[in-house]
Amino acid sequence: MWIQLLIFAIGLALLVYGAESFVKGASTLAIRMGVSRLVIGMTLVGFGTSLPELSINLTAAINGRLDLAVGNVVGSNIANVGLILGVAALLTPLAIHIRLLKLEIPLLLLASAGLWLLGFNGTLGWIEGAMLLIGFIGLMMVIGYDSKTEPQLIEAELIQADSSTHPLTQDIFRILLGFVLLLAASQMMVGSAVELARAWGMTELMIGLTIVAIGTSLPELAASGMAAWRGDSDIAVGNVLGSCLFNILLVLGATAIIEPLPVAASLIWREIPLMFLFAVALYPLAFGDRRISRSGGVLLLCAYAAFLAWQVYLAG
Repeated sequence: MWIQLLIFAIGLALLVYGAESFVKGASTLAIRMGVSRLVIGMTLVGFGTSLPELSINLTAAINGRLDLAVGNVVGSNIANVGLILGVAALLTPLAIHIRLLKLEIPLLLLASAGLWLLGFNGTLGWIEGAMLLIGFIGLMMVIGYDSKTEPQLIEAELIQADSSTHPLTQDIFRILLGFVLLLAASQMMVGSAVELARAWGMTELMIGLTIVAIGTSLPELAASGMAAWRGDSDIAVGNVLGSCLFNILLVLGATAIIEPLPVAASLIWREIPLMFLFAVALYPLAFGDRRISRSGGVLLLCAYAAFLAWQVYLAG
């Protein structure tokens, strides 16, 4: 068991480093090609923090570990709100921009409800996957339209200025290195997660909802935690909401296109509604001065701890 834990930890470290390398290379390459820095920031930041979930899910689907793939996305979204926003709010109270209340959070609730409806028959097939990907394209169109009205200050916050003084081959190397690391790390994590599930008497779905979900949410934790530490609460909250939307629409959509995904009855009646409720909770927590206070962060962390305890109880 300890060997499998070590393999999982090494795979996780490679996964995070590979995602960072891929995004850095892709973003600077896009800048060289004349793509707007703002559009890069709003898309690649969200894509980058969802890249671990995507690589894990595609690997799991190809290897036939389908329960782990679905559990990873649902568990990651619960962790994003409960764990990551909880930690960020403890670092500094998180101001909730009115746009988040009117656009991003409703979109996340809509995507979560859509996932529940699409999976109600017990399967996410290629048709449902295509519908999720169409929703992802629509999301990108909204982001592209929104980016035209965002001020330059936010653009500067979303992506660091790049002087492009390094050679083009360095960007290409970063992309290739990130891609190779993601593939290798995903294989390591999926294999070790399956062995750990067997050793602990947990199902692959439960492992996906907990251990794998927390592991693949580390990039969001790092990004939102640092943003909150700097006082950039809009970016801290926006990163989490964007990642949740990417996970449902892109990650599950792409995975279901490759291989039909079974949606367990427990997901329909427990975890997906719980994922929806975690997102809904952002409204009362931000009620009044549109701010998630430190006490609100404690509530989110307690709710997430209760979720983990519940999963352990079910496994027992």
